[in-house]
Amino acid sequence: MTEKKTKIGRRRAENARESSEFYQERRKQIFDTAALVFEERGYQATTIADIAERLGTDRASLYYYVGSKKELFHQVVREAAQTNVLAIEALVVTKQPASDKLRLAFMGLMESYSTSYPYLHLFLQEKFPTLSGERDAWSKEIQGWSDRYYRAMHKIIKQGVDDGEFSIGLPVGLATMAVIGTINWAHRWYRPGRTLPPKRIGEGFAEILLKGLVAKQGRK
Repeated sequence: MTEKKTKIGRRRAENARESSEFYQERRKQIFDTAALVFEERGYQATTIADIAERLGTDRASLYYYVGSKKELFHQVVREAAQTNVLAIEALVVTKQPASDKLRLAFMGLMESYSTSYPYLHLFLQEKFPTLSGERDAWSKEIQGWSDRYYRAMHKIIKQGVDDGEFSIGLPVGLATMAVIGTINWAHRWYRPGRTLPPKRIGEGFAEILLKGLVAKQGRK
C-alpha cells in the first residue's frame, strides 16, 4: 500500500509540474464538485468516495489529482478567503468616504457569494478557523485571513467615526463585529438566482446600516 501511494504521489507531482490544460481543467472540476458535496453533507460527513461518486469516477482516479479530502477542502475555501480579503483591503486604502467604502464592501462581498459559490459558503458554514480545534499551519493561515478581514472592516468603521460620518453608541470593535455579522449570515440563506441580484442585496444591507430602519419624520 505504501509503495502504491508513493507511486501515486509521484504521478501527481509529475502531473502538477507538467500543468497540462487537461490536468488543470480536471482539477478545477474536482474542486468545484467537492465544494458542492462539502456544502451539502458537511466536511466531517463527506468522504472521498462521495466526491468520486458525484464525479462518476472512483477514489483511485481522484488520488492522481489530490492527496486527501483535507487538501480538497483547503483548496476550495482558500480561494474565497483570499479573494475577499484582498478586495476589501484594496478598498480600505482608496480615498473615499467611509460610507462609500462600506457600501462597496457589502456589494462586493454579496457578489462573491454568487461568483464563488459555494466556496464562501463553506468558509463560513464550517465555522473557520475552529473546524478541528487544531493549531496547525492551515488553521493559522485561515485565522490570518479572518484577522485581516476584521482589521480591514474595522478601519472602515473607524474612518467613519473619526470623520464624523458615523455615530455609534458602541466601541468600534463591537460595531465592526455587528457589521461583519450582517453580511456573514448570508451563507445560511443566499443561493445564486433565487432572489435579488447580489449587488442589490449588498447595497440594501449597507443602506440599512447607514440609514437605519426608522423612517424619517413626516414620511409615510
